[in-house]
Amino acid sequence: MAVQSSLLQRCFQEAARLAGPMALACLDEAVESLRAAETATTRIAERDALTVAWTGLLRLRGGWSADYAAALARAFDASEAEGEPSRRGDFAPAAATGFGDLSLVDDAQVAQGIEFARLSQQLRLQVDPVMADLDALVSAAQGFDRVQPENNPLRPEVFAKVLLALIEDAPADATTRARWLRTLAVPMGRELRGLYEKVLALLREGQLQPVSYRVSAVPVGAAARGRVPGAAAPGAEAAGGRWGEMGPAGAGGGWGGPGGSGGPGGAMGGVGAEGAGTAWGAMAGGGGGWAPVDLSQAGVASALFHDFVAGRGVPEAPVPLAPSYYEQGAAAALAGLPPLEPVGAAAKALDERAWGEFAQPSARALVHAELRQRATHVQQVLGIEAVRRLVGEVAQDPRLLEPVREAIVALEPSLLRLAMVDPRFFSDDTHPGRRLMARVAQRSFRYRDAESPGFEAFFDGVRSTFNDLNRHQDIESGQPFNSALARLESAWARTDEAETAQREAVLQGLRFAEERQALANQIAYDMSSRPDLDKVPAKVLDFLFGPWALAMAHARLVDTSNQIDPRGFGLVVSDLVWSVKRDFILRDPAKLMDMIPGMLRTLTAGLNLIGLPDSERQDFFEVLLRLHEPVLRLRRLRARRDEGSTGGAVVADSAQAPLAEDLQPATPEQRVPKLREQPWMTPQERDRAGLEDVAAPTGAAPLHGGADDSAHAPLGEGSTGFGGLPDAAASGAMPLEAAPAAEREAMEQVLRSLVPGVWVDLFARRRWRRAQLTWASANGALFMFIGHGGRAYTMTRRSLQRLLLQSLLRPVDTSDVVAQALEKLREGAQAAAQSAGAPAPAGRAVRPA
Repeated sequence: MAVQSSLLQRCFQEAARLAGPMALACLDEAVESLRAAETATTRIAERDALTVAWTGLLRLRGGWSADYAAALARAFDASEAEGEPSRRGDFAPAAATGFGDLSLVDDAQVAQGIEFARLSQQLRLQVDPVMADLDALVSAAQGFDRVQPENNPLRPEVFAKVLLALIEDAPADATTRARWLRTLAVPMGRELRGLYEKVLALLREGQLQPVSYRVSAVPVGAAARGRVPGAAAPGAEAAGGRWGEMGPAGAGGGWGGPGGSGGPGGAMGGVGAEGAGTAWGAMAGGGGGWAPVDLSQAGVASALFHDFVAGRGVPEAPVPLAPSYYEQGAAAALAGLPPLEPVGAAAKALDERAWGEFAQPSARALVHAELRQRATHVQQVLGIEAVRRLVGEVAQDPRLLEPVREAIVALEPSLLRLAMVDPRFFSDDTHPGRRLMARVAQRSFRYRDAESPGFEAFFDGVRSTFNDLNRHQDIESGQPFNSALARLESAWARTDEAETAQREAVLQGLRFAEERQALANQIAYDMSSRPDLDKVPAKVLDFLFGPWALAMAHARLVDTSNQIDPRGFGLVVSDLVWSVKRDFILRDPAKLMDMIPGMLRTLTAGLNLIGLPDSERQDFFEVLLRLHEPVLRLRRLRARRDEGSTGGAVVADSAQAPLAEDLQPATPEQRVPKLREQPWMTPQERDRAGLEDVAAPTGAAPLHGGADDSAHAPLGEGSTGFGGLPDAAASGAMPLEAAPAAEREAMEQVLRSLVPGVWVDLFARRRWRRAQLTWASANGALFMFIGHGGRAYTMTRRSLQRLLLQSLLRPVDTSDVVAQALEKLREGAQAAAQSAGAPAPAGRAVRPA
């Protein structure tokens, strides 16, 4: 039985430590993915299922990280207790050996086994490039003489099993849990590969001799030439080596090249293999450790700093500093580093009331100087220098508000202390220290200026959190930053609750209006093929294809009893069509008189159901009254005749009088329904959605209101159909088609970049506001932005195009502030390294005593 080494125990602890943040990052990405899918789909059932999925997953977030890490640690402990891991696999029921066994496995176990197999396979696909090295080193740590992947406690199947068990305990149905697993698989595989790379670095620090996949007798000469088949050298990828050409290098204990033994004459030695082809590789020779490095040598500090911030070949093992670093003083020893111009922008006095002692640049500089003197290895020195420059770059980002820039500067002492224990934390985008900076910057993009509603509360929380961190004199890990970010995120979540509820209410109304309009369009299209529409006036058809189709659609969507014709709205169409044909009603006026009361009650009930304003229904009922007038007039004249008065000639003239021109039967073109792209909404719904709030300027001054594309005006007010607005030209705005082609192309390019989640500055209610695109209709005809306080601003595509052309809506660049600052830092370091020239070897690696 293999005995797990203390090194392997360290690997288990490291994997369990990293697994919590990894699981949380995967959950957050899965939630965003499900929300994006919910926004993209147009099917109500699918949208509801996706809503249930992402909200349910979000409810698990609180204890998700700790639960996953704890469960994984228990899995590792179980493998240790068993001594040698089971060779049967993780789900025994799925390993049935015959048909007789299948009857003993219930459906739930089979489904669980299938989900486990699918998840494991997806994880394997993404971590496969590093599994060969991991299996070889873990098997060596376990004491095996050959690689045994099935006994690797860190194999992907273990992580998959823990995830599956965690999800199986969640309060959700099987379909939702399966959707969670499918969505979590991709980010989990990517994050797991990063975890494996960190574990591999830890294993390589232990100078393990990786075992091969088979045991073969190798002549001593072959071993000396480094041609052991099946073994890979640690750091082989960094050195550009090939499998089979690098192997154990004899007594030297390092790794030799094709012509060397791994000793002083080899191509690489010990830890230096990881830096082959970089400035770090040039500093290493053969053997197993590092000689002290003199940073004051010409070009050395500059070249090492470049590779450090670029993440190229930096060894995990500490590289000692030469005595000259302390003798000459840290400042003199680092004279070869790139100049400090970026820091100059941050080296200014801050508001002392807000930031206390660290408001003064001298106090921050003192922390920096003290830490440089306390540094014991090269990575620490370069880490604190990189952090200081990173802070300077972030503080110069023009996208950040001035108070936020000052907050990042004020956090510098804590970040410098973190760099002493974790020099390269900033290169890990999931590290709490980097995430804290990035999330504060990202959150600040919600506010256009320091006077924006909510900014003061946001900044108070950031200031309090950063000051608390600066009070930590001894930072031993990223945990204080993780706790600080968790407190901020919790406060932000409470702030967002009310806005989220308001946003969901508006979204629900918009989605219902969108679905109602789509169904109404289908009803109108189907209705247009009715044979009895012949000789029906155009204005009656407009009513049937417009508001009445909406009423029928609304009745179907809210019906819970699955009726074929809810509320009889479809049946009344036949009565209405018969009642507007003069030849029919004059032959049977009694039938019309019996029909009118019930028909009017049904029509009124349908229009009340959708909330059609009286002003938008009055025109239709006036038309209907004029169409029924011949029968009503006949009834009045006959009543007079029965009373003894004359009027027979008048009766005949009334029956033969021609219809007015606007009551003539519709032409074939008028019988084709005009299907709407934008959903119709009541004035109240439009107000809740903010359709009246977006500026639609004419001339020099912006005007109130912004829906301008013939989508919502009452019939008879310059529209081409039911619910249309006056044409844009009527409002005085320049037609889109008249804009220069280059401007229209630029506008379309920006329009294509507007996806849910994008922040914009828009002119609404006579002032500039920061808002986020939250929803877009499936056909791209309607867009909803949410501003401060949950206020919605909804506009049609044409309104959005006009605002873009007139620069009254501008996308905001919210890309990662820290990532961009790091890229600038790398570019500056590269330029400095190139101007300094290649570093001269300052010593070679020597075997530790």
